[in-house]
Amino acid sequence: MSRPLINPDFSLDLRHERTLEAKERTVSVVIPAHNERDTVTEVVSDAFRALEILQVEGEVLVSASGCTDDTADVADKVGAIVVEAPIGKGAAINAGVQRSGGDIICLVDGDVRYYGDPPLVALIVDPILRGIADACITDLYWRPIYPQMWQCGFFTPLAGRLIPEILPKSGSTPWSGQRAALRHLWPASLPADFTADIELLLHWNRHALRLRPVLTDDWVNPQRPKPDLMAQELEVILHYALESGRIQPDLIPSAKEWYEIVHALMATYRPGEDDPQDFEVWLSDRSIGELITRLNGVDVAD
Repeated sequence: MSRPLINPDFSLDLRHERTLEAKERTVSVVIPAHNERDTVTEVVSDAFRALEILQVEGEVLVSASGCTDDTADVADKVGAIVVEAPIGKGAAINAGVQRSGGDIICLVDGDVRYYGDPPLVALIVDPILRGIADACITDLYWRPIYPQMWQCGFFTPLAGRLIPEILPKSGSTPWSGQRAALRHLWPASLPADFTADIELLLHWNRHALRLRPVLTDDWVNPQRPKPDLMAQELEVILHYALESGRIQPDLIPSAKEWYEIVHALMATYRPGEDDPQDFEVWLSDRSIGELITRLNGVDVAD
């Protein structure tokens, strides 16, 4: 069989010097926080230290989201600009971003404790300052089993079929709330709830020229199960795929059937009995197999 030749040039203007450009930019760190009085001092202090390390002008804002404790007062005492926001992750992000004034906006959750050095903000923002990225998301080193099941059983199989180009750009923790981008890449508004993270990721996939994952160190934050969130994220991803012509309407019911099967598989995990890594591999294999079966080998797009 004779195959046509592929021109390796692809019309690229190959140069022997650096074409990217580092620029002086200001940075706004937005910290969504709901009743985070125990951790907000540490998060705010780390953000200020990161600005010093980066040697940039900036600000740190705490978006107090429907707080019933003294998170706002604690944040104010350690120098943050406090923004009162309605309850909801997306509502907090919207309020903080709208109040911010930096050229780069960086999100860090109000309950995350990061054990590496330099602080998270410095790691996430530095590639943007150097011109090698216009948006970044953390690729977190330590991850509890539930987010890993989300990644292995839900996001990677579904995105790999519908939005394959997003996987290398978002790393192994695309659910992470620790991310940054140039101001023009932030949408005018995000959903008020926790689907804001996936909506933002999909928005950047569409509009960012260089969305990059950034390797990070050990971290921890409280595990707060959100039993309905994954189903809501499914709707967001399917809407994105449908809107962009990556799946046909008649396959939507099959995709939702696949989700119910995968959700049931995740529920079989037995803490203390199942090896997490073995379970992740098993879950990933089953999920991919079930997705192929449900879509019956039909191309998802014309």
